[in-house]
Amino acid sequence: MNKLKIILIFVFIGAISIIGGAYFKMNSITSHENFETKIFYSAITKNINNKNVALSKFKEKWLLINFWATWCAPCREEIPDLNHLFNENKKINLIGIAIDEIEDVKKFLIETPINYESLILSDMKGVEISKSLGNDKGVLPFTVLINPNGEVQNTFYGKLDMTTLKRYLLDTVK
Repeated sequence: MNKLKIILIFVFIGAISIIGGAYFKMNSITSHENFETKIFYSAITKNINNKNVALSKFKEKWLLINFWATWCAPCREEIPDLNHLFNENKKINLIGIAIDEIEDVKKFLIETPINYESLILSDMKGVEISKSLGNDKGVLPFTVLINPNGEVQNTFYGKLDMTTLKRYLLDTVK
């Protein structure tokens, strides 16, 4: 009988430990560790000067992230409009992420300057982050709005309709 009590006590303690561990695991995820944005915020990218930039520095802010490439015609076409949006709207942080090579982006920027934060994620890392934020179609340009709670607010596929985007941002970003 004593052995049975000891076994039951260990089973009870084990069950409590498992339940407690699951509870603390679930509650340890903060709003800024949202499933959709976790890969984004944990990534480190490069800026145009080849310096590392931790994307976690953008937590708790409205982010409008535009994934683009130098070889993508619609991407290139929307950059002047995004520059204008950046100059007009200081409630959001606009980030361009080129899925490209640094040298290609540098050459491109000589003719078409980008006024907002310009980062580079070459190869599959950029595609992976884009997909984690909702680009299930795998298209460029792809734009995503993330709210200060670290949640994807909305996604936009293809070239942006600036009139619609500006109206949406005015209604959404307070």
